[in-house]
Amino acid sequence: MKRTSFLMLMLAFVLAASAQTEFTRGIGKYPGRPSENFAPNLVPDNSYRNLALNRAATASSSVDYNLTAQLATDGIVSTTTPVTLEVRTPEGKLSLRDKEKTFDGNIHSANILRGGKTFISYSWTGKDVLTDEVIVQASLAYYPNRATKGYAINIQASDDGMSWKTIGSLKGNSLPGEATQQMVSSDPNKAEARERLPLREINIPISIPKSAYSRLRVEFIMPGAAYWKLTKVQFNNSGKEQRVLPAEYFSSAWLADGSKAQWLAIDLGREASVDEVRIHWLHRPLFGEVQTSDDGRNWRKAAILSVGKELTENIPLNVSTRFVRLYLRRPDNSNLFALTEVEVMGRGGIVAQPQERRAFTSGNYSLNGGDWTLRREGYDVEIPATVPATVLASYENSGALPQLVFGNNLRQASESFFCSDFHYKTHFTVPETYRGRQVYLNFDGINWKAEIFLNKHHVGWIRGAFERGRFNVTSLLAEGNNLLEIRILRNDNFGAVKTKTELNTDLNGGVLGADNPTFHASVGWDWITSTPGRELGIWNDVFLSADGGVSLADPLLVSRIDRASGLATIKPSVIVRNNFATSVDALVRGRVGQIHFEQSVTLPAQSEQEVTFNPADFPQLCNQNLHLWWPNGYGEPYLYDAGYSVSIPELSDSIDYKAGIRQIDYEDVSTALKIYVNHRRFIPMGGNWGFSETNLNYRAREYDAAVKYHRDMNFNMIRNWVGQIGDKEFYDACDKYGLMVWQDFWLANPWDGPDPTDETMFMTNAYDYVRRIRRHPCLGIYVGRNEGYPPQTLNTALENLVAKEHPDLGYIPSSADDGVSGHGPYWLMPTEWYFKNQTGKLHSERGVPNPMVFESLLRSIPNDELWPIGLSWAQHDFTQSGAQRGKEFLKLFEERFGRPLGATNFSALAQWLNYDSHRAMYESMLQNRMGLLMWMSHPAWPSMVWQTYDYYLLPTAAFYGIKKACEPLHLQWNPATDSVQLVNTSAGMHRVLAIAYEYDMYGKEIVSLGQNVETDNDQTQNLFELPEIREPVSFLRLVLTLDDGKSTRENFYVRTRTPKDFRRLELLRHIRLDLREDYVREGDTFSGKVTLTNNTNTPALFIHLDLRAADGEQILPISYSDNYFSLMPGESREVSITFRAEDTRSNNPQPHLRVSGFNVR
Repeated sequence: MKRTSFLMLMLAFVLAASAQTEFTRGIGKYPGRPSENFAPNLVPDNSYRNLALNRAATASSSVDYNLTAQLATDGIVSTTTPVTLEVRTPEGKLSLRDKEKTFDGNIHSANILRGGKTFISYSWTGKDVLTDEVIVQASLAYYPNRATKGYAINIQASDDGMSWKTIGSLKGNSLPGEATQQMVSSDPNKAEARERLPLREINIPISIPKSAYSRLRVEFIMPGAAYWKLTKVQFNNSGKEQRVLPAEYFSSAWLADGSKAQWLAIDLGREASVDEVRIHWLHRPLFGEVQTSDDGRNWRKAAILSVGKELTENIPLNVSTRFVRLYLRRPDNSNLFALTEVEVMGRGGIVAQPQERRAFTSGNYSLNGGDWTLRREGYDVEIPATVPATVLASYENSGALPQLVFGNNLRQASESFFCSDFHYKTHFTVPETYRGRQVYLNFDGINWKAEIFLNKHHVGWIRGAFERGRFNVTSLLAEGNNLLEIRILRNDNFGAVKTKTELNTDLNGGVLGADNPTFHASVGWDWITSTPGRELGIWNDVFLSADGGVSLADPLLVSRIDRASGLATIKPSVIVRNNFATSVDALVRGRVGQIHFEQSVTLPAQSEQEVTFNPADFPQLCNQNLHLWWPNGYGEPYLYDAGYSVSIPELSDSIDYKAGIRQIDYEDVSTALKIYVNHRRFIPMGGNWGFSETNLNYRAREYDAAVKYHRDMNFNMIRNWVGQIGDKEFYDACDKYGLMVWQDFWLANPWDGPDPTDETMFMTNAYDYVRRIRRHPCLGIYVGRNEGYPPQTLNTALENLVAKEHPDLGYIPSSADDGVSGHGPYWLMPTEWYFKNQTGKLHSERGVPNPMVFESLLRSIPNDELWPIGLSWAQHDFTQSGAQRGKEFLKLFEERFGRPLGATNFSALAQWLNYDSHRAMYESMLQNRMGLLMWMSHPAWPSMVWQTYDYYLLPTAAFYGIKKACEPLHLQWNPATDSVQLVNTSAGMHRVLAIAYEYDMYGKEIVSLGQNVETDNDQTQNLFELPEIREPVSFLRLVLTLDDGKSTRENFYVRTRTPKDFRRLELLRHIRLDLREDYVREGDTFSGKVTLTNNTNTPALFIHLDLRAADGEQILPISYSDNYFSLMPGESREVSITFRAEDTRSNNPQPHLRVSGFNVR
């Protein structure tokens, strides 16, 4: 039974709001808010042209990650042979995943060569390697009693790949390399074996005749060798390492294996009239055809490819179509299908039309949007660029790439194409209001380095992904049109693609870490797929600013709160820069709320100084009754309007910002870290963010939604893992919602990548970044490195930096050592395990796989790959082993539910595991209340693991399990002791009644226990033990009634004697619930009250609420006060729902609820 009630007044709200509602672009499309999206518009065009130019192409496969479908429509016709690499060992040809491991720059990746006589060979096509020295780095496991006849390591060359000639050698009568103390398994694929063998480390140079080689082989001969773990083969020329990754050598071509049929399809964007297809072949096939389609799924033959030797083929057509596909059946004798460009001539399709520039925003003249263009260095083919955005995002936004987060589409983009410098260009006119003022060109973030030119004059450099650029360009500006050109330099240490298989996700990170500060995670981790370009581009805002010659920047507010009275004393400061060639006298005025202060300063020529307002000199800053900024759950995160101005004597510059007044203190930093906020012990409950979005596409709307989700989960801290999030909008949202930030610097686990090669660049970025973010009250602590210590020089410099530039915050060197703990685990464990395995410290990483619901699976994976769980799931991070150990998740799933019946069944029931495991992680931490930051609370892309909501901002059941566990006053079951506990993290003093009800599986009460309790902040109290479970399966319902006798908290568990007893619940009949819905719109927000009633005699288990709009699609993001809950017979539950009008896609959204559950239809 269902009743939906809409107030008639709502229609008036809808009509009144329709004129100004700006609907977001759709679920999973980021940036979602049109006003924050500067991508070009894809519009119809009826001019006669090459319709395929920079249109998205996909292919059945390619020979590697470089020569991909993208290059068939990039407008570049190559005549050279593309560079490819084949690597072989005695076991055969190495896979795409393994063949680059000896020169990917990752010291932990390796090829395993077995036995006393073995080899690895490298054969390049389209390239010769100029070298005179080969450095071999390996570890050797051997049988001591057999290794008695010496060794030889030979470098060999070949002209044909069959006959090999030794051109260099290292031989000895003993053992190669250096002995270690380590003993290893006799089987390299197993940690344990019957026999343990000694290990030697080899790092040797071997000289060879200087020449250009296309085929080289390293041969290992040593009787008694068990295996060689070959980590690096380096080719030097005159002492300089030669780049041999194929991605370093660009040719514009698509190559595919000719041993089976292959296809390449082009999406013209919309229907077009096509009269000719021109194909520029590298290897013309013997048989194939041109096909067309209206939907990209159903294909019809349009023409047969002709037979010939010419490499350009013109195929006349007379068709109307959106999709054109080449279907190739038989290759030439190269056994390759290879082409360099496909042109589709005709009228129609789409073109990318730049968005208009939006001029003044936040007091500055924005250069976001407008006529930006982008091209790869060395080529003239331009596309409209999206600024801000990465280079890769620009190509996707202009229609040159398919939807990158869907399926395995990231591998349709060419690694080698984006392994390059790129050139941006735009024009602008200086606003009239800037006349007579000093004008600055500002960049809030580029990656990796940038060289800037204005009107052909060199302006300067930006080095590192997290350094701002600010250049005085007053003397370079022209009247009228100005030309701005930016050369973006790629990373020096690009690294190789991480390939995920059903078994595991490949090794995390790698050589890209040498370029830090950069977006290290973009090379690939077990939670994010390798990103072509490694986030290269102008990723943050570009704008002009102006002042009278003296500038203000980077305010700081240090607060001290009197413990007894709660009165606040504040010490404001701000950076003041004199841009004149002479000294000036200036008056600096400041304000925080209604408190005003000012002082005069003399600024030396071309100088910068921090102007501080000391409370000793300004009584109005002392002992004031002010609203404090509190973390979520502890009070309101109050923000004051604050700002500064500087006059000389006329107004030169001013800034406005939001200020929060709070004091942070630390205890036992090196043993068991405790954090205090405004003198109250703060219990960190939150999660790690590894990245905002895989292509840095988050803007204010997305950050607000995601951080609000954390607030709604009762979280109070977010860890900015390895400092990968650099947007001010992230910190703004954390300020707003009371989420404290654990701020890492840009150093991953030492295992996951090398130390930065340029420490000066690192510290320049760190200095600027700390100054940039120090205004935010959400900042809670700085951390030097993930799961390890920074190099000593950097550690000292970072500690000193924080002490000087952000003196009210603490610094610890490691995220998982000394006073804090970490290192997982990251896979699903039985719930009681979490209660038995607490470290007694703030734990920085612990997580569980968290599969998405079915609707999100459909958005992420092609329909024909949804089931069974396989490679497509692995490409979205659900692998059987690795840190996530999907096999453990499946094992516990099958213990509880039996074998899954399909994707729909699995994704629905997996939510119950998500709920229980995430609740257990936090409830178990509440034994000692030292804090937990889960791995991870936010997904960077459509992932099956480590999240609380998915990429589409749809909460999983884990969200609500965490929300339950982290409520400030909480009643919980400890399965390790079979007892009931009352936890008060921050709710204040209360007298409460705690009752535990146990029901049989049919909802009949078996027993109840109760206790009156007094509770206060920062307490965990053991109340009573539960009686021994009497049934194979029963329900435990905990009810907490507060002082007023009305407010209640509930918690619901299923208790079983064995995990398999859970399956008895399948005997429950399926039921329907009575539902009442009422929705009303107030301004930009809809609010709903829904009441669900179980008027049956059967428990309704794991009830899932799913709000839909008139078009049948979900409304996201969305807030439910509760979800995934259960109702005993006769019970009702009222749930509040809120969502924004902009996310409804309609002025008459007609919201309606879909209700499902374990046994609810």
